[in-house]
Amino acid sequence: MRVIAPRGSSTSAAGSGSLYGTSSSTSGGNGAGNSSSGSGATGSASGGATTNGYSRCNTYYDRGSSLSKFLPPSGGSVSSTGYSSASSCYPSSYLAASYAPRSTLHRNSVGSTSASYLSGGSVSSPSYRISSAYLSGSTYDSPSYGRYGARNVVSTRNVLPPVSPTPSRYWERDSSNTTSRQYSSSNSSALSGSSKYNTDEGYRSSATQREEKSEGLCGLRNIGNTCFMNSVIQCLSHTTELTRFLRTHHGSRSSATKDQLILFEFAKLIQEMWTSSVHTVTPMDLKRAFSAKHRMYSDYNQQDAQEFLRFFLDSLHSALNSGIKGETLNIDDNLSDNKKADLTWEWYTRHENSLVRDLFVGQLKSTLKCTTCGNTSVTFDPFWDLSVPLPSSSRCKLEACLDLFIREEILDGDEMPTCSKCKTRRKCTKSFTIQRFPKYLVIHLKRFSETRWSKLSNIVEFPTADRDLNMASYGANSNSNVHYSLYAISNHMGSTAGGHYTALCKHPVSRKWHEFNDNIVSDSVSENFLVSSSAYILFYERT
Repeated sequence: MRVIAPRGSSTSAAGSGSLYGTSSSTSGGNGAGNSSSGSGATGSASGGATTNGYSRCNTYYDRGSSLSKFLPPSGGSVSSTGYSSASSCYPSSYLAASYAPRSTLHRNSVGSTSASYLSGGSVSSPSYRISSAYLSGSTYDSPSYGRYGARNVVSTRNVLPPVSPTPSRYWERDSSNTTSRQYSSSNSSALSGSSKYNTDEGYRSSATQREEKSEGLCGLRNIGNTCFMNSVIQCLSHTTELTRFLRTHHGSRSSATKDQLILFEFAKLIQEMWTSSVHTVTPMDLKRAFSAKHRMYSDYNQQDAQEFLRFFLDSLHSALNSGIKGETLNIDDNLSDNKKADLTWEWYTRHENSLVRDLFVGQLKSTLKCTTCGNTSVTFDPFWDLSVPLPSSSRCKLEACLDLFIREEILDGDEMPTCSKCKTRRKCTKSFTIQRFPKYLVIHLKRFSETRWSKLSNIVEFPTADRDLNMASYGANSNSNVHYSLYAISNHMGSTAGGHYTALCKHPVSRKWHEFNDNIVSDSVSENFLVSSSAYILFYERT
């Protein structure tokens, strides 16, 4: 699957209730203030808390978080961040094709050939492909699948699928259940002396535990180049607090906005995925609801997982947002940086108030310093994920990527801002630190080169154990208790010309890792297989 570089979140944020806010400053004239933002945040909407009048320039996106600036805008206009506008990506005469649901679980292609997948073309017929020979020139034969893996293999595959970074140990759920029942039957006499198995309460407790450990181990069928969506949904499905809310959320289709319809369909999908008797789901309704809001996803072309994540979280937030718009933020320049940060955050949370924001949003501190007079300006902006660059070495640690993210850079030449004290454009330095850490930290590894059409295959060694990632050294203030635990990974295998997305997720009950490859869910995966050159988006929970 060819990777489409992110178009940026400014498109999705344009409507009311957007989580990203709008760029602004506190200075007039040429002194527009220093700008910063995390990946997916375009500013703090008049809440930049900008002081001392530097002109706003070189946003965080300018640090090179997007490859799209090197691609044609697909007929759409280019925003100030260099991203194509979603509203103009398609002509007004665009008609969405309807797709009929598929009743079988065969992984053969229907209504399309692998050539159309490799070329990035959309599926023209009203049928879709359950799964595809992602990088091959021919389709798979027709192996028949059980609930969690291959049950009967009709014939051998002509071409192997992309190599997964994890062992290929897929569950045969029916046979596993049969084995489990046989084991229970053969050992019933040995267990009869235990009160746990002699009482109905003990039996129900044991059955409940088994059900809880199987809930969420549900595959998602690929309905035509949708592995990017399936991977992200699996990672969000294993975000404990989000799923806990969605399992009890009951909305309505009637009189719902487009964002509310996306939330409704997502909650319905999560509830189905976390039913122990359900093992495979087709996310067609969610795809249609999301495409109705974000029309660049209306076809079945290949897309970027991180870009989809930004738009998707924006829609969930907008559907739940109870914030009040219209208030202007004014901050005294004489206040301390921490006080400015607190006031900016309070203003932002009054405007953008939802559970999604509570879980995923942090706050960045951007510091701009004039090299001539030493005058300093600070800006505080929300971020929903950190898009970190990769060093040139073939193997590195995640800390090296984070160091590059917060490193001090020089703004010179055309990038020079205007210093309010010098009253002219001056060479400045700019750096980032994290003022406020989110509950769930999403780290995007920028694998797609900004200078050439290629993918970086660096192996980034990231912490995988509980409380293994300590972000204290990247904070604006000294804090030794900023520990995170890894719980999900979105993997991309392949290149910019073609590839495939999968997900690795840690089950919240069994604490075992599983690989989700579209409709196939693997047995438990060792932590030794988590780190690979395929890791693209990392999901951490603060502990």
